[in-house]
Order: sequence, then C-alpha cells, then structure tokens
Amino acid sequence: MKHAAGIVLYNPDIERLRENITAISPQVTKVILIDNASKNIDEIKALAAEFNNIIYIRNADNFGIAKALNQIIDKADELGVEWVLSLDQDSVCQPDIISTYDKLAKRAKENVAIITSKYEDNNVSVDFGLVRAYEKVKFCITSGALNNVRCIKAVGGFDEKLFIDMVDYDICYALTRAGFRIIRMNYIGFCHEVGQSTEKTFFGKKIIIFNHSPLRKYYWVRNSIYLWRKYHLGSEELSRVFKRMIQTLLYEDDAFSKLKSMCKGLADGLKL
Repeated sequence: MKHAAGIVLYNPDIERLRENITAISPQVTKVILIDNASKNIDEIKALAAEFNNIIYIRNADNFGIAKALNQIIDKADELGVEWVLSLDQDSVCQPDIISTYDKLAKRAKENVAIITSKYEDNNVSVDFGLVRAYEKVKFCITSGALNNVRCIKAVGGFDEKLFIDMVDYDICYALTRAGFRIIRMNYIGFCHEVGQSTEKTFFGKKIIIFNHSPLRKYYWVRNSIYLWRKYHLGSEELSRVFKRMIQTLLYEDDAFSKLKSMCKGLADGLKL
C-alpha cells in the first residue's frame, strides 16, 4: 500500500523541519510540502533538495492551514495514494509510525477515515485514557493523523473558512456525522507541542493552558463559535469557549489583550 505524508509550512524552524522530514521521508513514497509563503524560502528549498522524494508547492500568500491540507489531499489523490499522513511542521514522528498504522489500515473497514495515535508533548503530560490496543474516538489533532483520501474528499475536505485553529475539530465533526470512524491507537507515534503549554489547576481539575498569542486566541474563539453554529452544537461547546476565556484571564500573561481578541472572535464567529 502506497503512503504519502504532507506538511504545511509557514516560516518553519529549519532544523526542526529537518528532523521532521528525516523521520518520515524513508517511510513514505512522497513527502508533500505546502509552503504558505514562508519568508525563509531559500532555506526550505535547500533542505528539500537534500531528499529525493519531496514535492514542494509554494503558495503566493498564506492561505491558511485548511486550504493547504486540501492541497495535500488533492496531490495525494493525484498520485494515486490511498492514505496520507498529515504532520505539523514541528512534529517529529517515530520511525515505525507508518508500518504501525498500516497494520490497522489493512484490516480497517471502509468507513475508517482517520487512524491516529497518542503523542508526547515536551511541555505537558497528556492523558488519552486508552486501555485497549485501539479505540474509536470523536476527535483527533491533524498532526500525526493518517487520512483516508477517499473519505476526506467524500465530506468536501477541510473547511477553508477556518484558516487556522479548530480545523481538526471541523473535519472530525464532518466525518463522524457522515458515518465515518476515527481510530486512535494505544501507541506513541510522534512528538508534538501545542503552543507553550503549561499545566494548572482550575476548580480542582488539572487543565492545560496553551499560552497562544492574541491572534491565535481570536481564531480559536471565532472558529469555535462558527462550528457551534455550523453543526448545531449544544451548550457544552459554548461553555467551553467561556471557560477558556476565564482561564486565559486567570493564568496567562498579556491576559487583557488576549481577552479582547477573544471577544472580537466571539462577535465575528456569530457573523462568519
């Protein structure tokens, strides 16, 4: 079974990207790089030239994560690849991630759209709650996800209105509502960092504070509200937004600036 990998680039740290490509390149037939108009283009091109299975596509502007992911899916489809692994530019996978996923992919039913795994975050510990070899889940992050090209295209691909943040939630909502399944393996497949995450206690419960920039806060809230409306979600999803706003105010630096961005995201999400 042929596999490809796809990485969305935007001003990547070149050494970290080298680690990323070095880890995945031997495992797949092609590594598709979609560059959202990075400023360090010369370094990226020089790095890509070190590998013999890179497809490099440069966008004229930063068109966002969702559009770039659709470009990866379209290119994989053009190449006749059934499964494509999506990776963030700073994620580094295990040397056996494809062979491990492939064992399950070969046995998977036709309605399995994504195979994913646990990941290691250098900043915080993540409890995935897995007790079996693999389990059906509702959501997964885009990085480290092995995507079935046919299934992703069947639901219309990634929603390009989102630009960045909640792109992963949206595709998972779309897939599960269409009857497809997402499977997470009880295996640590890659290293991935979500912002500059720290652990705090909120009303006696351990929570993760992501410490994202005001711009990322804006998109997270805007897109959360958009998905709440798009999929007619309940009050639980709405309360998650307000909890995140309170946690930002309590625990993060530059809290008022971030809260202002989040309030703007709330208003814009109602209009998107």
